[in-house]
Amino acid sequence: MKRALCFAGSLLAIATLVVHASGCSEETPAPLNGSPADGGDDPDGGGAVAPLADPAVPCGDAVDAVYGDPGAVPTDDASRGKILKCSKDADLAKDALQAELTRLGYTGKPVASGARTYKVLYRTTRGDAASTPGYSSAIVYVPTTQRADKLPIVVAARGSRGQAARCAVSKFDPALGGINDDAHRLAYTLVGNGYAVIVPDLAGYANFGAANNPPSAYAQAADVGRSTLDGSRALKQLFPQLDDKTILVGHSQGGHSALSALALADSYGAAGTIAGVAVYAPLWLSQRTWGSILEAGIANDRDYTIAKLASPSAIAVWYHYTQAELLDGPGEGIKLFKADKQAAVKEFVDGACWGEYKLLSDNAKFAYELFVDGFPAAIGNPAAGLSQCNGDATCDKWIGRYKADRPNLTGAAATTPILMMYGGADTTITPDRMACALDRLKSDGTNLTVCYEGTADHASIIDVRGEHVADWIASLTLGATAPAACAANESAITATCATPPPND
Repeated sequence: MKRALCFAGSLLAIATLVVHASGCSEETPAPLNGSPADGGDDPDGGGAVAPLADPAVPCGDAVDAVYGDPGAVPTDDASRGKILKCSKDADLAKDALQAELTRLGYTGKPVASGARTYKVLYRTTRGDAASTPGYSSAIVYVPTTQRADKLPIVVAARGSRGQAARCAVSKFDPALGGINDDAHRLAYTLVGNGYAVIVPDLAGYANFGAANNPPSAYAQAADVGRSTLDGSRALKQLFPQLDDKTILVGHSQGGHSALSALALADSYGAAGTIAGVAVYAPLWLSQRTWGSILEAGIANDRDYTIAKLASPSAIAVWYHYTQAELLDGPGEGIKLFKADKQAAVKEFVDGACWGEYKLLSDNAKFAYELFVDGFPAAIGNPAAGLSQCNGDATCDKWIGRYKADRPNLTGAAATTPILMMYGGADTTITPDRMACALDRLKSDGTNLTVCYEGTADHASIIDVRGEHVADWIASLTLGATAPAACAANESAITATCATPPPND
């Protein structure tokens, strides 16, 4: 399966993007790295490490309850991360986990752990101005063989999947094979290397469509960032014996979620201190992108059809629809679209996932044709940086949202270690686009280390660097020796940032 995210042409200057998307057994507890006598790291001094005990909250709910009505949701700030529902899921034996990683192309050392798994629903806060209480479902992986006695909290942020209920990563809809592969790469390399991991769906997926539960707002920094941070609180509530050191790991759009969470951590908080953030090919691009592709003149001149720009066109719909639903109120998302297109757009948002774009291409040649007259004209050129808003209220509102959704990393966020992995064969986020993300991180003065792999692509960068990330986490949280520096760094990314849109 392939998932495509394609832009072309000099005005939008976002190069073609294509990605190959994308019963249990308990094991004898032993330290993942071995005791010193075995030649391992064992920062706690050797000897067998007992696995984490059962969760500190009951996990007897049916799995459907995790995705259904949560009942009364607590509203106090102290309840953020509180487990509302918990269901025991099928365990994953070490050999089965290794077999799946091998199938995907993982090149690290053999994994040392299987996983106990749980599905949970936890309290979080939405990204609207009122900070409305919300809830997120998630899948939790607990190692059967721990890396150390006192593990850090690890939150894994998944890539783009679509905004419908069935797209939730924790459901692993069998029809979504390619993007499920990417999520497995992300989570299995972490739990297989002995870490406890939570993978949030983000708020809006569970109890989808219910009152006061707008869909997850695509790339809305506050919405995705808060769900990510509260994922750390949820994992800590499940297993209080975990350390307070928190690591955020993200791939692609999950890199945006992880970095957004880092930007919010000072003000919103997490289960503990954010000790580090590791991001694979992060989509840390200007969110103006999703408005700029709606400029009709550019789209017609460059033949930017939905057929050619399928994924960006879909994201333009998801971004504006879900942002309006969250920030402007119920029913405001659909008002952005023409009356004769609304039924198809709603069916798309409510039911389609990544790569399922026929509803859009059947109803318009260009993405801007889906939107109400005047909206693309108001935001298209200003989003691309080709003109100013000049007092237009619609333009001012959306340009403000685009900017807010790639927040600057300041304060503690600027000093937190960030490890960024990028593959030179990535055709999803091409080098000129990754240069934009890199420039932004550097302009914020972040504590950044870059690993460059010339032959890796958007998915295989996880296969190639998963073991390195696991060792890097150990060096930050377990007192282990830092992994050797990567053979190539950001100097290998020789492309310059492709603009417009402006890199702000």
